[in-house]
Amino acid sequence: MSEIHKQFDAAIAGGGIIGCAIAWRLAQSGMRVVVVERGDVGREASHAAGGMLVPLAEADEADDLFHLCVASRTLYADFARELQQASAINVEYRTEGTLYLSLTDEDDEELDRRWQWQHAAGLNLKRLNADCARKLEPQINDKLRWALKFPDDHQVNNRLLVQALRIAAQKAGVEFQTQTEIESVLIESQAGRKHVVGLQTSRGEIRSKTVVIAAGSWTSLLANESNALSPDLKVEPVHGQMVAVEMPAPPVNHIIYSCRAYVVPRLGGVVIAGSTSDKFGFEKRVTAGGAASIIERAQEILPAFGDLAIRETWSGLRPRAADGLPVLGTDDSVAGLVYATGHYRNGILLTPITAKIISELVLKGESSVQLSPFSPQRFARLRAAGQAP
Repeated sequence: MSEIHKQFDAAIAGGGIIGCAIAWRLAQSGMRVVVVERGDVGREASHAAGGMLVPLAEADEADDLFHLCVASRTLYADFARELQQASAINVEYRTEGTLYLSLTDEDDEELDRRWQWQHAAGLNLKRLNADCARKLEPQINDKLRWALKFPDDHQVNNRLLVQALRIAAQKAGVEFQTQTEIESVLIESQAGRKHVVGLQTSRGEIRSKTVVIAAGSWTSLLANESNALSPDLKVEPVHGQMVAVEMPAPPVNHIIYSCRAYVVPRLGGVVIAGSTSDKFGFEKRVTAGGAASIIERAQEILPAFGDLAIRETWSGLRPRAADGLPVLGTDDSVAGLVYATGHYRNGILLTPITAKIISELVLKGESSVQLSPFSPQRFARLRAAGQAP
């Protein structure tokens, strides 16, 4: 007979940065919360990310995802400050801003397109000539033509962030069960409707009236193992590789993009460059070709990059839903089942607003954010209409 664990108010399936942030917020409200993680806390996509908070630099248009990302970025300064106070960890929230370089004719067209729609929308960005950009970052390529600056696109050290979230959550009373596989979501019928009642795990049964699916790239595997989750919900892992080098003074201060790569400075003289995008299933291999490609493209931004000592190379799995949008909201067919997954390239950026949304749904039954574009039900609706992505 399976061991019956004590009753919780909420069980979080997944111990990445999203799951930890949701757990922290729910525990702050007085809920008894458990996080169940198949490996170690924050060691998957949360560990592998670059920590860029750059909705303007990466946006192609002012769509629903863009507005969600901007709203989350607006929350970040207070979120980081509160988290640092709760955990005593400096998460290195930095506000120098982001540069986007034009180096070719094609780059001119792309940056001008971005300038046109963002400037027309009243967003905070600046056009810099080459001399002004080099005053900010003397080490950038001499072939620079001009640049955009996004003063409000910031960064955070994602590895420190997830450490801080775990500490803050534990101090708030969250229990973590690591190295624990989730075998199924437990469902019972009550008064003619399905209700979630907990999780069956490799360590036994957990009873909880609310289950939040924050399993990232493993969401679809969990769905396959559990009849409770919608078969229309597909989240696939997208492999991405990064390279970090040791950079002597003078340091780089801004996140810097070209149309083909980006570099992210860290305190202590480390610069991260990325990234690749491949589909290797759940294999997280680091390839020589991937590292060489990143270094070659990073040299286009910082010519000295290829001569610097490599500190670390790594890869991670980004969780991408079929339409590229996060999956946020309640399950209409199962009471108490909530989704917070599929954040793809924006997991770190969307952490504050995802924690806000999910805690509102669990505590109040509704969210202050319009969630229809991100609803778990959207895939079934599209399939019924013959428009499944």
